[in-house]
Amino acid sequence: MKKLLLVMALMVSTSAFAVSTDSVRGSTGFVERGNSYGKMIDVLGSPDSSYSHIIHDRNGWPHKAITYSYSLNNVKYEITVVDGAVYSINWER
Repeated sequence: MKKLLLVMALMVSTSAFAVSTDSVRGSTGFVERGNSYGKMIDVLGSPDSSYSHIIHDRNGWPHKAITYSYSLNNVKYEITVVDGAVYSINWER
């Protein structure tokens, strides 16, 4: 039983987690929620990868979104852009 608890504690402590944030710092400035796609590219450069998907607002209406992945200072960032503006910023260790 003790071994099982130890194994579960180690698995939880080493798992990656994602956290939502309001901004990310690039080499020339900050990108914040609400900034334009153009500013994101100017500050962070080209993304490592991207994918298109659909998100739903609070009323259930669908919106086209693109999530861009960046790797900055050994931290992975996912920035979601909806209607040409930064909608959310998540980072993962």
